[in-house]
Amino acid sequence: MQSSGAKREMEYCSIFNEVLGPIMVGPSSSHTAGPARIGKFTRRLAGGEVEEAKIIFDENGSYPLTYRGQGSDRGFLSGLLGYETSDARIRDAHKYASMEFKYELDFADLEASHPNTARIDVKSESGIRHTVDSHSTGGGMFEIVGIDGFKISSKGDFHELFVFAKCGVNVETSVKAACHAKLGDFTVKTAEKGEGCLIHIKTDKEIDDATIEEIRKVESVVEVAYVEPILMSPSKIKVDIPFYNAAEAYAYGEKNSLEFWELGLRYEIARSGLSEEKLFGIMGEVYDAMKRSAEIGMSGDINMQGYLSPSAHKIVKAKEKGILMDAGLINTATAWAVGVMEMNSAIGAIVAAPTAGSAGVIPGSIIGTGLEMGLSKHEICKAMFAAATVGIFIHHQATFAAEVAACQAENGSASSMAAAGVVHIIGGTMDQSFKAAALALQNLLGLVCDPIAGLVDIPCINRNSVSAANSIVSANMVVGGFDPYVPLDEVIQAMASVGAALPASLRCTGGGGLCTTKTGIRIKERFSKSGPQ
Repeated sequence: MQSSGAKREMEYCSIFNEVLGPIMVGPSSSHTAGPARIGKFTRRLAGGEVEEAKIIFDENGSYPLTYRGQGSDRGFLSGLLGYETSDARIRDAHKYASMEFKYELDFADLEASHPNTARIDVKSESGIRHTVDSHSTGGGMFEIVGIDGFKISSKGDFHELFVFAKCGVNVETSVKAACHAKLGDFTVKTAEKGEGCLIHIKTDKEIDDATIEEIRKVESVVEVAYVEPILMSPSKIKVDIPFYNAAEAYAYGEKNSLEFWELGLRYEIARSGLSEEKLFGIMGEVYDAMKRSAEIGMSGDINMQGYLSPSAHKIVKAKEKGILMDAGLINTATAWAVGVMEMNSAIGAIVAAPTAGSAGVIPGSIIGTGLEMGLSKHEICKAMFAAATVGIFIHHQATFAAEVAACQAENGSASSMAAAGVVHIIGGTMDQSFKAAALALQNLLGLVCDPIAGLVDIPCINRNSVSAANSIVSANMVVGGFDPYVPLDEVIQAMASVGAALPASLRCTGGGGLCTTKTGIRIKERFSKSGPQ
């Protein structure tokens, strides 16, 4: 077992935070859902109802070129309104925000280390003011890296107290003493700036009003803010996980004679403390949301927000008429993948898997094909656990963020994950699942991210269908006897290094690839306006 002190302390991802989720209204997990969660964190930090907000995008990052097409402005505003990532009102966040508080958008040089960097200056109705610096890290995940100039790290996965105080010899000791009797296990980190300090407390237990009042009574304490977990699956202070990467998981699986999908289930039980029954229930909700988004998308009864018209329903009809080349279940996966992504383009509810930009791959290659093969929902959920297991390895060693590692991190990761699920569906072994995941990711190394006009139309929709097909081809090749030879961990690490080598212009900034073709530029001009709203 890997203890919580090994590798990166308290950095163990959850299947239902980082890998399969959130259920969201997009179109982008990193540019819509992540900002929504950052906005919600900021709202809670300020104590509730917002009176004024200024959202500042780093002028050198990805937001200025993509925020309109990918809804970053709507994301931040919806979070400041207190909406969940799945709230349909996100699509009209400007309208609702203008009814509730004053706001403005701006660009500035934030001297950022991450391409998805933004700052929010907020004032609550009670007069509390804060400045929050943030990174949207991919797949709807985020990190708060600064509050009022104090450097911190919060990812929304704990119950957290932010204690603002004047620096004093005993202030941290007194605050910790007030916490010990009530909170059990907790961590404390203190940041100092001038004569002030910010004491940041994390715990996996709900913090009651009496504890907060006790801390407020400590001499030199100026303000106490309580922020409850933002993420679906909160973290624990003390956790022992069975593995961290693919090599460790392989050894653990062999030792315990496990099927591949059981690896992900065992990991999440250890990570979350939830029962097998509860986790299958959550996976069932993810299944339902994916299936629903695909079905609505394939109906054709949607209003896409970009420059394309719905086509998934046409692909379904063409398949039924028998006018397509007989590609078997790949044609089913294609229609499902396109349907989900067209639903995303219509600003409908989808599941980030692991991102919104790759949301169609797993529904297509696992759910659509599984249903056509007559599999039960429970059996398909096992395949989804198999897919999520690969996502654990990728998140721990690389990234899902296209702004960091391009589309190979989104569709490449999703295809790798799906390949392991397909192996389960066709009755393959644990060893074959590892190999199929490695092969699928090998096939898509170097895939750039170049969404025209920042919209999730071309090439996002078509790359989802290709990635779904790639997962099926990879699974079939491995089960048929092909050996991809390079182990999964090494392929994941290669993906990270390739991403670092790619220029920023090919990492979801709109500066290269299809974005700079004559057609791409023409579409951008059609959908763009100068300056922030």
